[in-house]
Amino acid sequence: MKDWLRAEALALGFARVGFASCEPFEAEKARLRQWFAEGRAAHLPYLDPDVLADPGRVLAGAQTALVGFFPYARPDAVPGAAPGSLKLSRYLWGTDYHITLKGRLSRLLRAAQERSPGLQGRVCVDTAPLLERQLAARAGLGWQGKHTLLIAGKDGSWGFLGVLLLDAALERDAPFETEHCGACTACLDICPTQALAPFRLDPNRCMTTFTIETEAEPPVEVAEAIATTGWAAGCDLCQEVCPWNGAPAWGDPELWGRPGRLHEAPAEGLLLGAAQWRVRTRRTALRRVRDRHWRKIVGAILAARY
Repeated sequence: MKDWLRAEALALGFARVGFASCEPFEAEKARLRQWFAEGRAAHLPYLDPDVLADPGRVLAGAQTALVGFFPYARPDAVPGAAPGSLKLSRYLWGTDYHITLKGRLSRLLRAAQERSPGLQGRVCVDTAPLLERQLAARAGLGWQGKHTLLIAGKDGSWGFLGVLLLDAALERDAPFETEHCGACTACLDICPTQALAPFRLDPNRCMTTFTIETEAEPPVEVAEAIATTGWAAGCDLCQEVCPWNGAPAWGDPELWGRPGRLHEAPAEGLLLGAAQWRVRTRRTALRRVRDRHWRKIVGAILAARY
């Protein structure tokens, strides 16, 4: 079953696939509680440290986690390269990755259940309360870099993580227990708001938090960074300078976006009304951002430009 699952997942577009236990992350619990106690999750109210550290809370009886690294890099993706355009994180350019990955992992689960009647599972893509990067390291896919994202070795960090929790006991892969960032601090040095410390992110200082996760007023230095850098949704700076992304695994074209999407349009024409916003963001991960919040961000960037 394990060999079959791995082969099927690779055929579905995952570049790396590993299998991990669903035992609680006991070593992470103290770190998580401290992170929450420091107020780092102030704008992420849906997170719970006790649930995050225990995959068994997500699927009762979970024993094995299939974890896949799904690349989305493309050779010509340069945010802001189109004349007058805004900078949008590369993961926002194409079809919403939740739709793509959940669809493919759901097909895999159904096929597995046909082979093994009675098998129970749950597909998790970014929205379930899981420590996905820790699960990926436990499954042997790579290590969590200084920018806190999973680095899948030579395949880089431009990738989504998809998890299929199963109640079957399958052989685990050897965990990835070393990190290979060395003395490099490129990702820390490039961050315009100092949101990054080695292997640690402060969402309260991250531009992505205030363009994607919340409509709350950002700190002055974060608002200034958004306006002056032109990152209207998300931020890829730490990944752009990572040496491990020099020749990454290229992603599925479904995630690359079509011509005419927001990442190529001149900023002046992107102060969109609610109806226009729904049309332009259909089936993209940007749909979760409200049109009023988008207009506020675009307005601040245009004001800084002119």
